[in-house]
Amino acid sequence: MMERMTGVRASVEDVIKGKFSRENGPHVISPLGVELRRVVLVGFVVQHYARAGEYSSITIDDGTETIRAKAWREDADILASVEPNSLVMVVGKVREYQGEVHIDPEIVRNVTDPNFITLHHLERYRAVLTLAGISTPLEVEPGDSPAKTEGDVQATIDEATPPLTDSVSLSGTFSKQIVQFVEQMGPAGVKIQEIIEFFEGRGHSKTDIQMKVLDLQDQEKIIEIELGKYVIAMK
Repeated sequence: MMERMTGVRASVEDVIKGKFSRENGPHVISPLGVELRRVVLVGFVVQHYARAGEYSSITIDDGTETIRAKAWREDADILASVEPNSLVMVVGKVREYQGEVHIDPEIVRNVTDPNFITLHHLERYRAVLTLAGISTPLEVEPGDSPAKTEGDVQATIDEATPPLTDSVSLSGTFSKQIVQFVEQMGPAGVKIQEIIEFFEGRGHSKTDIQMKVLDLQDQEKIIEIELGKYVIAMK
């Protein structure tokens, strides 16, 4: 079974203003030179169209540009429950049809906290620019104090958390290990940053960890009880 490609947090502008190519599989090269095949977008639904069992689409506006997510036939239902003017997170593959670049959606989730789009753009800022090899103000230069270089924005995204011990016992696939980790951290929940820090220490990339968490949430194996905080789903 082919490993699912990881998604990159991006703005709509990264996709729309990039250069689409089908060479070695459909993808976009963003204006910053980052290859985008599977992306995570967050934006408001400004248009919704559905033809039951045949075709559905939503137009997403994240403040930088607009793009459509489109689904056909048996996949059309993925967009059926999306409400106009709602804030959504869309995970999907970059595609092109009749000259229009669009998203083939795999995960579509309503977002209730309006601050989520701001956090998404900050994460995109770090992820896309890091992949492009561009130094960002969020990076700490040698000899600098983190307080001077990261400031309140970094403190908001990556709250300081106590170090995790090696007493956590995990086994099985990567996805199963994340579920076990969330379960063993207890009913109060575990922050996404704690999950990322723990599994980065075990050699996994931040992007892959984030996408696995999204997949597990979509499979209803873990639940987001508040923004960026997860507990195990009831069995």
